[in-house]
This record gives sequence, structure tokens and C-alpha cells, in this order.
Amino acid sequence: MRKFLPAAVILLVVALLYIPTLQTGFLTDDFLDCSHTLREVPVAFSTQYGGGYRPLMIFSWAMDNRIWSAENQTGWHVTNLILLLVSSLLVYIFLGRFLRKREAIYFGTALFMFSYPMAIAVARVSWSTTILALIPFLASLILISIWSRNSGKKWMPFAAAFLFLISLLVKETALAALPVMAMVAFCSSENESKWRKTIFIIITCLVPMVIYGVLRYRAMGFGVNYAESTTFGPFILRNILLQNSIVWQPWLFGASARLLVLIYPVAVYFGIPKWKNRILVFSLGIFLMLPVSNLTLRPDFSVAALPGSALFLGFLVQRLHGRKFLYPALAVFFAGIILFSIDEIRTLGIASDYLDRTTLRLAEIADELPGDGPLFVDGVKNEIGGYGTFWPGEYMAPMECLGIRPGRYVTGIDRIWEALSTENDSGFLIFLSNDASNYISVPVSLDMYTELPDTALLLTGSIPAGNLILYPSCLGTEESGALNLVSQIYPDSVITIVPEVRGRTALYDLAAAPLWLTSDETLVILVESPMQLVFSSRNVSLERALERMEAKQEH
Repeated sequence: MRKFLPAAVILLVVALLYIPTLQTGFLTDDFLDCSHTLREVPVAFSTQYGGGYRPLMIFSWAMDNRIWSAENQTGWHVTNLILLLVSSLLVYIFLGRFLRKREAIYFGTALFMFSYPMAIAVARVSWSTTILALIPFLASLILISIWSRNSGKKWMPFAAAFLFLISLLVKETALAALPVMAMVAFCSSENESKWRKTIFIIITCLVPMVIYGVLRYRAMGFGVNYAESTTFGPFILRNILLQNSIVWQPWLFGASARLLVLIYPVAVYFGIPKWKNRILVFSLGIFLMLPVSNLTLRPDFSVAALPGSALFLGFLVQRLHGRKFLYPALAVFFAGIILFSIDEIRTLGIASDYLDRTTLRLAEIADELPGDGPLFVDGVKNEIGGYGTFWPGEYMAPMECLGIRPGRYVTGIDRIWEALSTENDSGFLIFLSNDASNYISVPVSLDMYTELPDTALLLTGSIPAGNLILYPSCLGTEESGALNLVSQIYPDSVITIVPEVRGRTALYDLAAAPLWLTSDETLVILVESPMQLVFSSRNVSLERALERMEAKQEH
């Protein structure tokens, strides 16, 4: 009974921590990912699709969509829980290849399951892709370790290479992981065959890397998913350190890269016996983070650092086994880890609740207003607690995922003129209150601006806009400053319009500012210094919208 008690405790904590994620809906790019279908999978293998070359990721989303549908968001989180359990089982087996004490294996696995990166990767649909890519890679490492330790099964290294290729086709998390695979073989082999088996693994696992490289080149050439992927510098080491530190939140919260570069080597040296084990832990922490080391820090990226961190903790627990302070210290350590993860999952839940409430409110507003013209919404929160809610202006997909068909186009304020040109010639601009319970609606249309003679005016201090609101743009000189607007719609806010300067001319695109579009003569214009402006009936926003539409049609 005592033998299975740690496993039972871990599963109980998993249930308490992750069952609330079943109620978390889609957020931001989840709405894009949930729309993939199995028909798109062949295209994903031959072209750049879904943000990069990740065809099996597209396949996984298409399967979830086929099984659950986009309207059953709970089902997608069931898939995430399955990925958590499968990857945790593989980590448990992987740790058992190098650790002798069962307690060390359990605590290492617990860190993998309860840490902040894993918690939010399970709670977010799109962020679980790193877990999915990690599963075949962990299986590959296990096969390499088994084969290296005098196994006569010759198929194992080739199966490991195949699983490595599968991992790369899901997501390129393990793209730089060849040194990790070599170290697993080196640490697992007997002395007399150590180098021979290590070299064989390197050669064997180079094959899937070449295959992946050829497939990727044929699909997207030398293109990369993100512009930052082509930049290199000292910040790469900094990002690797910080991405690894995210695993240990909240205990390393706020630690600088300079401090971490001192902490990590000392901790690994004194916490892990034998140099080969230290190098293995270092390689797991460095080479699995290298593919994202030049990208903006993101906690779900740190899921790839979890196997190395779990192995480090396992070695540390094994080394301190029998010390009286060990278990009280671990209790405090895991209490902090789990409470931090609970808080982050709760924050994601709050963001999800806000998205659902706001989506339902927008649907109600769409029903309340007359006509079928588009709605342009201002005042929606695109982020709560550091987690995105809506993509800016993307409100139709959330409605469809909730089974709502509003019968009109609902979008953000940056698409007013383009939508008016394509959807209808008139609509409403909506200003939401902070809690989205109240709103102000103002009609907008393509013909709201008429041809008027240019009006030159010297602005000083603050003046009522008056008839100036009838003009969609104005021109100044290169020395002209910003215009500040105050309206009854937002009485406590100041909206600033910064001019676009070309040569010696400053162009103010007034029709791009919702506050200008929807105000009356009581609008007040504030300027910091006197400036001469010429107000014009030229609608620059409409011209640019038509140009964008024409460019889309050409492509």
C-alpha cells in the first residue's frame, strides 16, 4: 500500500489542479486552431500552413475538431488532460532510467506535472502543442536509453529516430536536441560500448533531421515562422536561463539572468553526482530551449525544459535522501509551485469567463440595434492578467464557437471603412463600458462625410470642434504636434491623434479615430502649442481601405 501512496497523492493533486481547466473556453488563437479540418492535412505537409511547417500539429487540431467540434470546448481540454497523463508517464519512465530511488522519481515527475509551464499549457488549448511534441521525443529518449544499456533489440534506435521525426513534424521543439540524444546514449551505455553506441545514435538521429529539413525546405524554403528567429546575440543565453527559471516559479520569481548564471552551475555541480549526469541535465536545459531562445519569453515554451528540471530535482532528492529536512523542505517547495499554478489557472478562467460574457453581450447588442449593418466595437479587453482574451477585433469566431449567429458582422474599430465598403454602407460604432454591461451606439456610414471646401484654422489651447467634425482629415506642417480630443462619450479620457509626417507635410487621419467619427459639436480639441491646420474633405481612411481590398483581390 505504501508503495502506491505517492502515485495516489500525485493523481489526487492532478485532479484538484486540472479539473477546473475543463471549464476554460477558447482564448485568442484557440479560435483559429479549432477550425482546422482533415482536408487541410495534405496541404500542411507540402506548404507553409498554420504559422509554419508543423503538419502533424495541424493534424492534431483537425482530429480534435472532428471528435469534439469547435462548440465543445470541454472536449479539447479533455485531450489536454490525456496529453498531460501520457507525457507524465513517459517522464516517470525516463527518470527511472537514471535514478535509483523511487522517491526521487516521484518528486521529479511531480515537478513535471504541477509546474507553472505545464499548468498553463494544459489550461490553454493552443499551448498544449509543446506537450504533444514532447511525447514522441520522450519516447525516443527512452528507447535510446534501453537500447544503449546492452539491449539486443536492433529495431530500437531506428524506432527512436522515427519518433524523433514525428516530434519535429508536430513542432520543432527538439530541433537542436541531437546532443541530448547523444548524452542519453552515453550515460546509459556500458563503458566498453559507450562511444560506439553514442556515435551510432548520432548518425541514426541525423537522418530524421535531414528528412525534416528537406520537407521543410520544399514547403517553405528558407522561411522562418517568426522574424526574431533570424536574430542572434548574447540575449540567447539570457533567454535560455530565464526560460529554465520559469519552471521553478514562484521560487525564482524576479531572478536576473546574471544571478541565474551563477545559481545553475553551482546547483547542478553540488546536486548531481558524476560529470556525465551533470552534462546530461545541462544539455536537456540548453538544447531543448535553443529553438526558442531568440523569441520573446513565453511560459509555455518552458514545457520543453521540464524533463531536464525534473531530472535535476530527482538527482537532488536522491543525493539528500535520508536527511531529516528533506521532506519538510519539499513540502514547502511544492506548496509554492502548486499554489502558483492554481493562481495562473484561475486567472485563465477569469479571462475565459470575461470572453464568454462579452461575446454574449455583443450578440445581445447585435440583436438590439436595427438593420443588419456591421458593428464596430471599442472598449473590449484583449488581455486579462497577462493572458489574451480576444484577438483584437476578432469577435465573429468566438460567437460561432458558442453557437451564436448574429446575422451581422461584428468587428473592431480598426476595420470601419473596409467593413463598410464590403458588408454594408452603414453600421454602428459601439463604445462598451468597462464591465461591458452598458454601451453607447453611434451610426456610421460611407456617406457621413460630404464634399466641403478646405478650411484653414489656427488652433491654440483648447477649442470646441464645432463644424470641424464634418471633415475626415486635416493637414499641417512637419512641426505640427499631436491633436488631443475630449468628448462626452469618453469624458474622462483624452484621445491623441499623432500625425503621419511625410516630407514637410503632416497628415491627420481623423476618420481613423472612433471618437472623432462619433462625436458632436461639443468635442474639444486640445493642442500643446499653436499650429496652423487645413481641414479637408478627403477621406484618407476610406482610400487606404479600398487599396487594401484591391491588394487582397490581386493576391
